[in-house]
Amino acid sequence: MARLGPPERNHRSLRTIDPDEFEACFPKLQGGNYVRASRATGRYNCIGFSNGDERHWWEAGCYGGRYYWPPHVAQNNSVAAVTEIFTSDGYELTDNHEIEAGWEKVAIYISLVDMEFSHVARSDGSVWKSKLGKGQDIDHYSLDVLEGDQGDEYGIVACIMKRPMR
Repeated sequence: MARLGPPERNHRSLRTIDPDEFEACFPKLQGGNYVRASRATGRYNCIGFSNGDERHWWEAGCYGGRYYWPPHVAQNNSVAAVTEIFTSDGYELTDNHEIEAGWEKVAIYISLVDMEFSHVARSDGSVWKSKLGKGQDIDHYSLDVLEGDQGDEYGIVACIMKRPMR
């Protein structure tokens, strides 16, 4: 979970990286299968982004200020804890990894090192969206472009959850 660690205190160290450097960190991302959707920010992470919260960094065991973790959810980085966050917001498990019009989806990735949650992507029914740690947000058309164990890749998709579009 080191990639997702707490936001940098010195925001000057944050920068939106150029496509060549970005694609070196995520080897399966190539110019035609993603689009940068924001500049880099340490204000929020992928869990906050997937929950529509761009004001807080969601992290188990951190409280107050810019940090948030739902009080009813276990204070750990397990897939079960992250799944509970979305279950309590009306999502249910599905086997369908495809983007579906009329459905909001989240994909929960796990690290191949410790098998704990490593990333969450969301779909608005037209594209997958990801907040990459302290970096930028991207739109991507497939979940597998962030899978793997090279560079900053996030491991594998452990589960997909969906709910009707709100």
